[in-house]
Amino acid sequence: MSFKHRVSALIIITGIFFANISATPADNRDRSLTVVTYNMYLGTDFTEIFSAQSFQEVVEEVAEAYGDVQSGDPAARISAIADQIEAAGPALVGLQEVALWRTGSPFDSAAATDVSYDLLQMLLDELAARGLRYRAAAIHTGFDAELPAAGPNIFADVRYTDRAVILARSDLKTSQLKVEQTGAGTFDTLLTLPLLIGNITIQRGWMSVDVKMRGKTYRFINAHTEAFHPGVQFAQAAELLQGPANTSLPVILAGDFNSDAEANGASYHLLTGAGFADTWSLAQPSNSGYTWPLFLESPSIFTAPDQRLDLILFRGGFGVSGADLLGEDLVADVTPAGLRPSDHAGVAATLVLAP
Repeated sequence: MSFKHRVSALIIITGIFFANISATPADNRDRSLTVVTYNMYLGTDFTEIFSAQSFQEVVEEVAEAYGDVQSGDPAARISAIADQIEAAGPALVGLQEVALWRTGSPFDSAAATDVSYDLLQMLLDELAARGLRYRAAAIHTGFDAELPAAGPNIFADVRYTDRAVILARSDLKTSQLKVEQTGAGTFDTLLTLPLLIGNITIQRGWMSVDVKMRGKTYRFINAHTEAFHPGVQFAQAAELLQGPANTSLPVILAGDFNSDAEANGASYHLLTGAGFADTWSLAQPSNSGYTWPLFLESPSIFTAPDQRLDLILFRGGFGVSGADLLGEDLVADVTPAGLRPSDHAGVAATLVLAP
């Protein structure tokens, strides 16, 4: 072999060696991105309010619902959710049912403003207490309703505001994580319920952040689609594809989609049929990964989940190195009083950015 050929062979061998070095797990960690989706649970169920047959029944059911929120110990539940987020260490978190509960004078025409429970601020405070720095990068404010409550422990107007939120870590260098653009929107197709107290439209929506990491830009979308009407839910999933997910950027789509992935629900089928891969199916193919319901009426009375509604999907520019459930353990994940943090398990997924 000539000297020239020997040098060429050495260059090739050296190149292969360094290519293998660049593919080591340590380098993958440098390009890995962990994200979480978590439905925080608003604290009660509105079904009995919606089905009330008299105004007296309405105010009694509102009082009972607010009592459910109080007895569910939001502070302890949110602390447990913060523990889960700390353990997962995500760069981005998609949250649903980030409730804001407020009260005011009974039968007052002015909107109630006295904050009882702000789940977003409570979570940010708990994360900060753990030395974790996150900020609300995008917020969608949806359903907002106020009704009088009359019961043994309350006589006041009670106001509930539903929000979905994207949290982003705020302590990373801009080369590691930089939020470049945000967006949010309400779905055009919404469910309207004709009730005794008047028609109520359930405002649901999405929010997104365009994030640059290691020189690459991708879009993270968080959504909460309709739970009570499959047709409306399917239309909302289609709006996601036609709206925020209609981009040439790599996309991560996270949220509570209320469409059972294990049963190949219609909305799930629509999203995966549009080219989105399911992180859970890739990382845990032999594990059903059910996320709902962890309980039905009380966070102290557990049930066995049988649906996978909470999803992290992706399209383009990523691989998957792992996925896990959050808050599902019957012992380790409950509050000191034995309450589930939420009726949903959260989902964490670690994706690897394409080199």
